[in-house]
Amino acid sequence: MKSIINRLLRSTWQTVVQLLTQLPVTLFSKALLCLTIILSAILYFLLRFVLRYRKAVIQKNLISSFPAKSAGEIHKLMSAYYRHMSDLLLEPFLFYLAPGTLRKRLANYINPEVLQLLYKDRRSVIAFASHYGNWEYLINLPEVTDYPVYTAYSPIKSRPLDSLMIRLRSFLGVRLIPKKGFYRQALVLLRQTAIPNLLVVIADQRPAPGNDKFHISFLEQETAVQTGGERMAVLSHAAIVYVESRKKSQFSYEFTFRLMENPDRSTPLSITKTYYHFLEKSIKCTPTYWLWSHNRWRIPSANAIHASQIT
Repeated sequence: MKSIINRLLRSTWQTVVQLLTQLPVTLFSKALLCLTIILSAILYFLLRFVLRYRKAVIQKNLISSFPAKSAGEIHKLMSAYYRHMSDLLLEPFLFYLAPGTLRKRLANYINPEVLQLLYKDRRSVIAFASHYGNWEYLINLPEVTDYPVYTAYSPIKSRPLDSLMIRLRSFLGVRLIPKKGFYRQALVLLRQTAIPNLLVVIADQRPAPGNDKFHISFLEQETAVQTGGERMAVLSHAAIVYVESRKKSQFSYEFTFRLMENPDRSTPLSITKTYYHFLEKSIKCTPTYWLWSHNRWRIPSANAIHASQIT
């Protein structure tokens, strides 16, 4: 009986110590979330009603992408998008300041075993992400996979701001490659056989001027697409994965890895079209969470090649 009582007392004491240890972290997490919620509400008011940030671009993009929606539905989507954008602008700072336990709640990976199986096979991976949901949270990929993780980075002219952004995006182990020369460096990494690497590409960006040679049908529009990710996949034979992002609640997201194994790599634009198919499906399911304030569409150039023209 005495030994049972001692075990109960020891167990109770360990529980109390654990709770007391976790209490400061819990209180800090709650305070941080409350502050971010307040700041997001203020930011929403400023962007939506004071600055009216890129209102014309957002409205045009939504109307063009969803021609069947009424004016009232477009208005609701715009309002919801401003709320999401307000969250999105604060989330990198929230993620940086958040304790590890809170970060795990903010970014939950549904099936990291997909990457682990590829790593065991010693295959490099190109992860096709997008401006849907939250792409900044992917900086914690080194915490859920054994892969060295790389992604592109565009240097900022302001040195203090540049240093801040590098810190925000690399403090969990992601290795940044400057955008200039990114393609060549990334291809070298993907072709390595001794150490498999994981490369994250945000593949739905508008091509740089002069590079918009290929177009596909996307969201009811002819859309110029980048093909760098596809070219690297073909030349390196890396595995290709679509990163599906889903917003569960304010500041909180789920990520699912979808293997893109069906595309015929010998057929031009097959990987790109598969990627945009996944992305369009996500957007049509919940339109709010794509980056509608980006001026994504421009008039196609005279020399544009549409996917349907390629055999």
